[in-house]
Amino acid sequence: MAAKKAKATTSNPARRIYKPTLGTGGDVIRGVKITEAEAVLERQAGREVVVCGDKLMDNRDVAERIERTANVNCKPCPVHFAAGPGALPHFQPDPRPPDGHCFYETVNRKAKKPAKPSKP
Repeated sequence: MAAKKAKATTSNPARRIYKPTLGTGGDVIRGVKITEAEAVLERQAGREVVVCGDKLMDNRDVAERIERTANVNCKPCPVHFAAGPGALPHFQPDPRPPDGHCFYETVNRKAKKPAKPSKP
């Protein structure tokens, strides 16, 4: 019988964390790529972060871990459809403050790539 593989504790290279900006229609627009430790500091300062990748549960788990590390108590929030079609699910402190959210991508809902600068 083969030995069981130990669960890897290294980060998923396909998962990325960004400092986003919020656009119109609820859009979450990727900004500078950051580490998980930097994401915790961003959340402690009340700023937004977004976890991107192809695996919903990984994204959700990392977003929750970032929020809990930054603010201890947090709650999951579904997509706020009133924010617009680009809105993402997220975790936020419970109770507030600080401000901000830890967004995460799903299979069908993705953060937007920043617009390429127009050529003069």
